[in-house]
Amino acid sequence: MPFVVLFLNLGTGEILLIVMFVVMFFGTGKLPEIARALGKGMRQMKNATAEIQREIEIGSTEIQRDINISDEISELKKATEKITGGIKEGLNSIESHHNSKEELNVSKEKETIENENPLVPPGAVKRD
Repeated sequence: MPFVVLFLNLGTGEILLIVMFVVMFFGTGKLPEIARALGKGMRQMKNATAEIQREIEIGSTEIQRDINISDEISELKKATEKITGGIKEGLNSIESHHNSKEELNVSKEKETIENENPLVPPGAVKRD
């Protein structure tokens, strides 16, 4: 880009001086070849600049996509933690409900075992 800026800062007199120097130094026969080479060089520079700009744009879109992906990943992690917490709460609730039923059944079994005497017939009336 600095190369283009240099040409933009040249005045008419300076350009004529450069052209006269080129004509005197190289001659009029080489002038078309020099112009072609200069044009080709400028075209290559323009293509290289466009390629660099394209690479920068591709890199920036990839970075932007990575940033968006990391945002999505953090949202998914939050949702996963929320779901995991809900599942843990549900399992704890089921476990406590199951344990309370087990304790109730165990206490009923203990009562029936303590109250039952194997020597007493099943239809006998119990007296306290």
